[in-house]
Amino acid sequence: MYGDEETLLLYGDVKLDTGTRRLFVRNSKIRLRNKEFSLLEYFMRNCGRVLSRTRLLEDVWDRNITCPTNTVDVHVSSLRHKLKKSLSFDPIKTVHCIGYFFGE
Repeated sequence: MYGDEETLLLYGDVKLDTGTRRLFVRNSKIRLRNKEFSLLEYFMRNCGRVLSRTRLLEDVWDRNITCPTNTVDVHVSSLRHKLKKSLSFDPIKTVHCIGYFFGE
């Protein structure tokens, strides 16, 4: 059994429970698809780091996947929309020609 510190990721008003796979923003539950959840978890565990699309594909998807990197963009866009709607700001920043940055 995991302790709260291992399963609970926090970023401001965002609370991600990896044990129950639930996301709460300002105490409202937000529904995420599986890949959106995995992406957000990866972003939160790597807060403050620039993450390339290739790295996201390798670590969030399967290392042997052969899909285009715009697959990441599509999923990030969907995740951004859900977060921005609840937070009124976008914690995911695009780093031109590289990938994404989660944080301030």
